[in-house]
Parts: sequence; C-alpha cells; structure tokens
Amino acid sequence: MTTVTPVRRTRRIVGLAAAVAAAATAVAMVTGVTGSAAYAVSKGSDGTVEVQINSFVDPEGLESELAEAGITSVVDYLPAGQTCKQPRGENGAADGKFAAGISKAGDGIAFEIKEGEVPADSTLVLAVTKSEDGDSEPPSTVSLQIVKGTVAPCEPTSAPTIPPADNETGATTDKQDNGPTLDQGTEEGQGVTNKND
Repeated sequence: MTTVTPVRRTRRIVGLAAAVAAAATAVAMVTGVTGSAAYAVSKGSDGTVEVQINSFVDPEGLESELAEAGITSVVDYLPAGQTCKQPRGENGAADGKFAAGISKAGDGIAFEIKEGEVPADSTLVLAVTKSEDGDSEPPSTVSLQIVKGTVAPCEPTSAPTIPPADNETGATTDKQDNGPTLDQGTEEGQGVTNKND
C-alpha cells in the first residue's frame, strides 16, 4: 500500500502539471494574437504597420511590439499639461516629409506607418499628453515624428494650451492655426502634432 500511494500522487501531480502547462500555453498564444489590452500592433502583407492604442500605459511594451513589426520607436506618455521639448533630433523622414493620419479609435488613437516611411537609421517618436481624466481617456495632444540617428530623451515641458470649443459648431473660437486635427495632418520637418478637442 505504501508504494502504490506515491505513484498515484506522482501521476496526479504530473497530470496537474501538464494541465497547467497547457493552460499557460493557451494564454501565451492568445496574448500573442491580441497583443495587449492597452495596444495592438499588426503588420499587413504590404508592409503597412497599423497601431491602435486604447490605454496610455506600458510604453516599453508598445516599443517592443513595434520592433517586432520592424519599426524602431521611442514612446513617451506624459501627464496632462506636459509634452516633450523639441527638437528631439534630426528629421529622419525618407523624403524630408512625413504624413501620418492619427484618428480617434474609441477612447484611444490609431495610426498606420507604411513600409519604408521609417528608414533603417531612423526612429519613430511618439509623444502623448494624457488626459487629466486618466490613462484610458482620449489624450489631449499627440506628436508623431521620425528622427534620424540618436533621439534626445524626453525633457518634459508645458504643453500648448488648446482654445475652448465653440458650443454650437465644435470648432475652436481662436483663429490661430493650432496644427492639424486628430484625423489628418501633413507637416514638413519633424512630423505631425495633433491636438484633441
């Protein structure tokens, strides 16, 4: 009797270990497919990389996902009222211009990078000014640019103020050009800066 009991326990432990290993594998496979609840990165057959950010946490994880898709990146999430001091480095856009459409996606943002837009010696630099209402709320400012060579560390500075919206039209009452809207924009030089109402 004494020799039979350990064998049964061993079998149960081995069976339990196998079940746990199978469950861990399933979780890892699901995580690999979905990316993260905070963000998703996918690469199309034409080389276009699509990025959707749902919550502005884990910038290092997003950098890692972009690297797997073939894009070197620096991602900075800053508290409300802060942005990174410019310039962060030399303009690295392939033809001197960089166009990116940043659109709202739920409470987050989405954008795509076409193959070749970020040359091998350059880095995609994303700086997001988070909402006062939390990490999962729409950001107030988004800056997306391509930097050639070394990217300067983010030196937090005050973000530009956004004029109040006209209650009837949703348009700003200030006549100054505050940059492109969240769903469009082409800018020569450093890249695109988008502001959310």
